Amino acid sequence: MKKLENKIALITGSTSGIGAAIARKFSEQGATVIVCGRSAEAGNAVADTLQRDGGKATCFAADIADEGQVKDLVDAVISRFGQIDILVNNAGPNGNNIAIGPIHDLPTEQFDANIRIGVYGLFWVNKYVLPHMMKNGGSIIHTSSLTAVRALPKFSAYAVSKAAMEAISRQIANDYAEFGIRSNTLLVGTVRPTSDETSALPENLDLGSLDDVIRGTTMMGRLGSYTDVAEAALFFASDESRYITGATLPVDGGASAKLQYPDYTRHGL
Repeated sequence: MKKLENKIALITGSTSGIGAAIARKFSEQGATVIVCGRSAEAGNAVADTLQRDGGKATCFAADIADEGQVKDLVDAVISRFGQIDILVNNAGPNGNNIAIGPIHDLPTEQFDANIRIGVYGLFWVNKYVLPHMMKNGGSIIHTSSLTAVRALPKFSAYAVSKAAMEAISRQIANDYAEFGIRSNTLLVGTVRPTSDETSALPENLDLGSLDDVIRGTTMMGRLGSYTDVAEAALFFASDESRYITGATLPVDGGASAKLQYPDYTRHGL
């Protein structure tokens, strides 16, 4: 039997990138996948691909920065499927929408836009899904970032939103354990798409020129892939993690555990 057979999985931010990879992985394991993003066209493309590959998927377009749209999204999913067993909170600032700049020079409206998606949007999705999940239990997975615990120059808005994601995940784990709900976080390092994965990175970002530098920050000597993250999400979604909640799992090749100092053994130590 597949790991997610007969499960209903709502995945926000799943029209591209990590979210689309998670949607594919869950579909392969038997879940009925609700692809969610702002673009109905992109979401339908992902859902259609999953269906052609033998999976069960549909798209519900919504902008999670709008509370009304979030409520309507959850109502529509419940009306059609009756339940939500798995929630993946993957939507957030991405691509060219990430506010980048030093704090003193960052326009308030850009910071606010990122927080509205990454914090308020996250709150609203959980707020409207939880009452339904309380009936039968379930698993909530949050895709956070290494920036939640390690400073990345000029990424303050993004870092704040991802740190908030970790905090709310722990709070849900504590407050809803009695209802059979688990909540866990993936701490994602630098990842890049493989040849068959769609990117959610900024269009002007050339990771090729940064590969050697980034590899040096990990213990495993390589960048991660979207599939690496999807496999970790599958673990938290399945019964294999049934006694794990309130946890944060780094998916970063060891970057968060490595002291970023020079290798002194190369300097005579």
